[in-house]
Amino acid sequence: MNIESDKQLQQQFFNNAVFALIFLLVCRIISMCLIPLNDVSESRYAEIARKMLETGNWVTPLHDYGVPFWAKPPLSTWLSAFSMQLFGVNEFAVRLPGLLLSLATLWLVWDLAKRHSGSFIAMITTLVLAGTLYFFLDAGTVMTDPSLVFCITLVLVAFWHAVVDSSTRWSYVFFIGLGLGLLAKGPVAVVLSGLPIFFWVLLRNEWRNLWQRLPWIKGILLMLVIALPWYIWAELRTPGFLNYFIVGENFNRFLKPGWSGDKYGYAHKQPWGMIWIYAASGIFPWCLLGLTWFVKYRHNVRKVFIDNDGWLSYFFLCTVVPLFFFTFSSNIIYTYVFPSTPAFSLFFVEYWNRVGAIAKAKQLIIGLSMVIGVIFLVATLAFNAMPQAVSKTQKSVVAVWLKQHPVAGSYLIYWDYKADFSAQFYSAGRAKFALSHKKLCSLLRNNRENYLAIEPSETHKISPDLFNKMVLVQRVYAGDKPYFLMRIPVSAKDSCPAQAES
Repeated sequence: MNIESDKQLQQQFFNNAVFALIFLLVCRIISMCLIPLNDVSESRYAEIARKMLETGNWVTPLHDYGVPFWAKPPLSTWLSAFSMQLFGVNEFAVRLPGLLLSLATLWLVWDLAKRHSGSFIAMITTLVLAGTLYFFLDAGTVMTDPSLVFCITLVLVAFWHAVVDSSTRWSYVFFIGLGLGLLAKGPVAVVLSGLPIFFWVLLRNEWRNLWQRLPWIKGILLMLVIALPWYIWAELRTPGFLNYFIVGENFNRFLKPGWSGDKYGYAHKQPWGMIWIYAASGIFPWCLLGLTWFVKYRHNVRKVFIDNDGWLSYFFLCTVVPLFFFTFSSNIIYTYVFPSTPAFSLFFVEYWNRVGAIAKAKQLIIGLSMVIGVIFLVATLAFNAMPQAVSKTQKSVVAVWLKQHPVAGSYLIYWDYKADFSAQFYSAGRAKFALSHKKLCSLLRNNRENYLAIEPSETHKISPDLFNKMVLVQRVYAGDKPYFLMRIPVSAKDSCPAQAES
């Protein structure tokens, strides 16, 4: 093959790879815009960010008006609230920071791989990461995980540049990443990035470089300057925060199966080792490709880990050590795999490149990377074509309510023990709840024309005198749950007792 034709093939590969990345980005943006905020997790974090913007309280995230949210630090909430301040209160705006953080993570991985292994391997690595199920899912979601993944990746990349490449600039970025990680998810960010670094340093006896190439005193001070003021301010604003967050969310959640102290949900007790099942499914489709290659190239895997700089062992440890850590956790969810995905992509590509599989499969990798985008497009169509079957959101109910042009200060009242976070978000905090005649009557004393969302099977629980004054607007579905949307005239409050529950 002549040089000219080789250059043409390389250019064709890069053109196809760029197309695949753009395709994945477009697919993610489409899903961000068209899939509603579903309960519980995403709508909860979106509503917490909306309340932060509404109340102007940028110190203490709020689980409900007057109720602090102590479970997570505020970095992701700050970013979502700021995005909504710029672009309005909508799904795209509240999800945008997650997408931008994921793109920044992709850049960190691409830049590191390019410096170490060249443009070809860097592009393959970027394709693998962008086309990994859990990374693609994480990108553009309203959770704390996109910020955590970015911060951990920043720390791990900065460590490599600082300790192996002797970069002074990156040595300070290392501590900046740790400080941001403390604001993203707390001490676990330090643990998940520190443990694989510790074992790599131990394995390669890099203690001298660790001490000499990182500015420990200045760096720790920089980390504390970034993170500590918020922790102090949050405790002063709502005493008890530090005890609940540090002891409860970080120790009790890890050590106590089904931890009963969770204020905002429930602990997710799982069978021992479940994290590895999550990990295997989370790296789809590369788990299938890797298994195929292992069978095909099983005789070529010896001496793969032997290198001068420890690149492969470093990213192997960065992939598996967090998974081993969560193996011993008493409560886990699938999102705990997310921080391992960037390191996985770097390890996966470098490993199979050394075996000799990557060069022969570059077009296959391009095709496989787009599979996740196609899956999300199908999911987006399903959410919009069959909302009763797949969605779990109150957006449809709130949309019908908004079409009635409710007056300022009026409520959308759910006959339930709570109002879902999606209802609160889409109604701009005007969704309330009542599960007793007294509570309903107390809400009606706002002297406004209110609305009631109630399941048809629950209507008999409302006083006939009160219910008969309501007017049926429409039957509407939220997922597979039917509701009657009832208009409640101002005069309906006359059917309430003189004193109602406040």
